[in-house]
Amino acid sequence: MKGKKMKALSAAYLMFIFMCLYIPIMVLIAFSFNESKLNVVWTGFTLKWYVSLIQNQGILEALKNSFVIASLSTMLSVIIGTLAAIGMYRYKFRGKAVLDAVLYLPLVIPEIVMGISLLAFFSLVNIPLGRLSLIISHVTFSTAYVVAVVKTRLDGFDRRIEEAAMDLGATPLQTFFRVTLPIIMPGVIAGGLLAFTLSLDDVIISFFVAGPGSVTLPLKVFSMVKFGVTPEINALSTLLIIFTLVLITVAGLMKTININSKRLLAVALAILVAVGSIGGGIFAFAKKSSEPQQVLNVFNWSEYLPPSVIEKFEQTYNIKVNYSTFSSNEEMLAKLMAGGGNYDVAVASDFMVEILAKQNLIQEMDKSRLTNLGNIDPQFMNLAFDPGNKYSVPYMWLAGIVAYDSSKVPEGAITSYADLWKPEFSNSLTVLDDERVIIGITLKKMGYSLNETDPAVLAKAKEELAKLQPNIRSYDSDSPKTSLISGESKAIFAWGAEASLARRDNPNVRYVIPKEGLFLQQDNFVIPKDAKNKEAAELFINFIMDPEISAEISHYFPYGNPNKAAKTYIDPEILMDEAVYPPDAEVKKGEYLKDIGESILEFDRIWSEVKQ
Repeated sequence: MKGKKMKALSAAYLMFIFMCLYIPIMVLIAFSFNESKLNVVWTGFTLKWYVSLIQNQGILEALKNSFVIASLSTMLSVIIGTLAAIGMYRYKFRGKAVLDAVLYLPLVIPEIVMGISLLAFFSLVNIPLGRLSLIISHVTFSTAYVVAVVKTRLDGFDRRIEEAAMDLGATPLQTFFRVTLPIIMPGVIAGGLLAFTLSLDDVIISFFVAGPGSVTLPLKVFSMVKFGVTPEINALSTLLIIFTLVLITVAGLMKTININSKRLLAVALAILVAVGSIGGGIFAFAKKSSEPQQVLNVFNWSEYLPPSVIEKFEQTYNIKVNYSTFSSNEEMLAKLMAGGGNYDVAVASDFMVEILAKQNLIQEMDKSRLTNLGNIDPQFMNLAFDPGNKYSVPYMWLAGIVAYDSSKVPEGAITSYADLWKPEFSNSLTVLDDERVIIGITLKKMGYSLNETDPAVLAKAKEELAKLQPNIRSYDSDSPKTSLISGESKAIFAWGAEASLARRDNPNVRYVIPKEGLFLQQDNFVIPKDAKNKEAAELFINFIMDPEISAEISHYFPYGNPNKAAKTYIDPEILMDEAVYPPDAEVKKGEYLKDIGESILEFDRIWSEVKQ
């Protein structure tokens, strides 16, 4: 009886583990066939997201990049890693223990540390960021995994077999290919599959070392989540799961079938070549027949410029646009410091323009080429961060507001930043993951400026921010609206466009303009100091300032548009949306961030200590 209970408990535990592992994957696959754009409610069966995926040139190009980089880096890491593992196993020499430890370093150091160090290295030796830097980086961390797996296979290896082969007349090279390699081949294949998977999956290291035109699939997906994960991403994930299952099946068959090492190696290489060819073939199918004469590298916030606008610019001027993205001003700054010449146009927020100018990372624009500059509303020009607009041109402006679900929060319960500290909002708020923003609204709650730097005041702000932590369910700068739409959060503090998009999907969403004053931000076009195509960059900026083009951007991404001439073409419903265009009186009361110099270190310290 006791044995039956134990078996039942074991079976139940096993079922629980499998449910935790595979139910999320099953849900992901199911919603790839969902008619609705939201991954929260099933509305009907459709295949349109798979059709949309095939027609999305940006995703296909990222897919091609991922496959090519993963295939090449895997082949190199397998060769280097296998030879290194054999050498470390076979020979004894001074410093072997140190070298062994160094080989395993990529397995233990944080990915972000490795990404930053590789970025610094490429900047130091003047290797441009792109496919080459990505392949080198992926080989760097993949080789460690190959070495670990192959060394495990070598444990217990009988050297007498090799000696017997050489006694029978085999050369060292023949012994390696006919004796050693067949014995360790399962480990080599396993290491290669692991390296390929890790390369295909990497985000953090790839973010730091990717350049224009070399965006990988994980980076593309990561940039798309700013406006929510659509079933198009579910469809892509489903296809990748199928591809992974095929790889696993092939690997399993290769284990069971008795074939020699040469054929086994040939099969493995054929798979990698096929993978790269498929990626290239898909891209070639989607690529336009005419090849542009010039290339323009644009660096912007994720999902901040619709593909249709990029396509129109390419068709109008026969210039190919490589569109790369970042998720914070600090990330953008790091990339420009490491190699600003990789980009021709970048988008920087107000205070960051001031920092970039002080560090001589951007150059003055030739306004004679910016014939559409007169379309910009004067209230967004000649601001304190760039007097005379020598270095920047306004792109979009944003206001940080509070949005809440009226089915869960009574009307009038939130009128200010201070209300977010109320105990009834315990574990129910989603806020931007940005230290200047969140510490800034804490300072506003206390009656101070967003840019306050007095150490005594900041110490009090730290105490106040710590009191807010129990109410914060999540920090999310990519898509805070998602938690409000799904009902996971009662309220969010986010940019007005996020609140506006949330109300499109959830009519219960309401807005609040905090009585302490709006948090304002203006994003601007800048041209990096070493940009290789300045003339095309100014042509692009001028194209964006065309009224109809500017209005098209507002249609897709309803942020505040500084282009007064474009308002004729913008949907009146967007212009009347207070989340996007707050009343002028509230805007005048609002405040922008400024460069606070060395005081940013104190903000960093407060942020890291409170969030930990």
